[in-house]
Amino acid sequence: MKSISLLLLIALVPLVDSLAQAPVWTNYVHRKANFPESEYLVGFMSENNINGEPEEVVLERLQGYSREQLVESILVDIQSISTLNIHNVNANTHEEFKKNSTSVSNASIVGLKTETYYDKRKDIGYAISYAKKKDIINHYSNEIAKSLNQINTLYTIIQNQIQAGNNENALKSLFETQTLLRNIEQQSTMLITLTGEYNHPAIKRDEFNQHKINIDNDLISIRNTDQFKLDDAAFFIAYSLSIQLDNTDTPIRVNNFTYEDTPMTSSFSRRLNASIEQKLIQQGFKVISQNIDNQDYYVLNGIYWDAADKLKVSTILRETASSTAIASTDCYLTKSFLDQNQISYKPQNYQEAMVSMQQFAKNEITDGGLKIDVFTNKGKDNLIFEENEEMKLFVKANRECYLRFIYHLADGSKVLLLDDYYISREYVNKAYQLPETFTCAEPFGFEILQLNAQSTPFEPLQTQEQYGYKFIIEDSEAIIQKTRGFKKSTNTEVLKAEKRLSITTMTP
Repeated sequence: MKSISLLLLIALVPLVDSLAQAPVWTNYVHRKANFPESEYLVGFMSENNINGEPEEVVLERLQGYSREQLVESILVDIQSISTLNIHNVNANTHEEFKKNSTSVSNASIVGLKTETYYDKRKDIGYAISYAKKKDIINHYSNEIAKSLNQINTLYTIIQNQIQAGNNENALKSLFETQTLLRNIEQQSTMLITLTGEYNHPAIKRDEFNQHKINIDNDLISIRNTDQFKLDDAAFFIAYSLSIQLDNTDTPIRVNNFTYEDTPMTSSFSRRLNASIEQKLIQQGFKVISQNIDNQDYYVLNGIYWDAADKLKVSTILRETASSTAIASTDCYLTKSFLDQNQISYKPQNYQEAMVSMQQFAKNEITDGGLKIDVFTNKGKDNLIFEENEEMKLFVKANRECYLRFIYHLADGSKVLLLDDYYISREYVNKAYQLPETFTCAEPFGFEILQLNAQSTPFEPLQTQEQYGYKFIIEDSEAIIQKTRGFKKSTNTEVLKAEKRLSITTMTP
């Protein structure tokens, strides 16, 4: 009798396993109820195991996707606040937030927890990443206090170095302090985004601003100038990095510098990029133009701002793996030099592009349950294409889906490049090159490539064919509505995702 019972128990094990209760967070409605947006940051991702991969491979990939989605949601919120001023603060406060937000490259999430579940019957994997906002706020508050204490200690050392005439070490210490200030800018931006409080007590804005003034004045005093020409600025940036880094073995990729808090580049960006690369090589660095797989490298990003009769250029060097800031420097360029040499520093069609960016910033999709990425043959950061250059597009999606590509031209026209382009199961989780290749031509200026993906076909757009392209004849609001649709409000989910590439086109 015992042997019969044992056989019966063994036979029932697969049935019990297949009927195991799925966690409530796999359901959209229950997930929203158990992890309210007011208390949690959440990233969620699911995927059909269409290629028969081992469970652990699918779940590990989904864990990474869910973490990325959580961080991306914060970065999108930051961009929305910067672009739209959704908290309706005064102009000076908003301008300060915009400047500080440019220091944010990634987000450090403390207390991040991840759970996974695999439905063996349906062969679907699920992953959720979540963290309490309260814990993250406390973390950034403590990090700001720690960085300010480090700056106070460093600044005492800097004054002693200057008094002793040890300008080389003082310069190195000042650059180290600038990097700490960049970190505080990122931490303050995160606090404001999570709390909605521009005057959160942990930010210590007065102390921070006084440090910035002191450091700028000391740097000007040591350099004996506060303004450079273009090549002189490039040399100073390269030299600054050389004295901050212990060695020059790790390659550096220089991204095109962007204008203020926008993703827009210009002729000035292109010229400065070329000059910085040349000066870095002269300082003994190895410079790369593309990402290197499975190898460490640094990325140099920069922002330039209007400052009366000059431009302020702020740079920050980060490790790619951790996004940790490891070096930083600021300098100024004379506008008169740029004007005399007919080097444009303000992007073309700037005002029109800002209107488009504001429209995109409203209700951007961040938690649509679909993971997509898009990049070009030149990557995806701060892109510049010159006349007659070819652009190749690559996409990667974690599920079968339909794609819609809309290209927003510099003159305001909108072209439907591809519509309801289907990513079939053999291309899921693979970088897939689209068969079409595009050539850079007029009109030139700042342009946007908009990619939307969803699990069902899109609502049709009204188009008119010209010059072999489908030009959209509906306005931007109608395009966004028909492409994004409505937010999910029921248990029936249409999976969605969106990405944009910012591209500046120009003559050689």
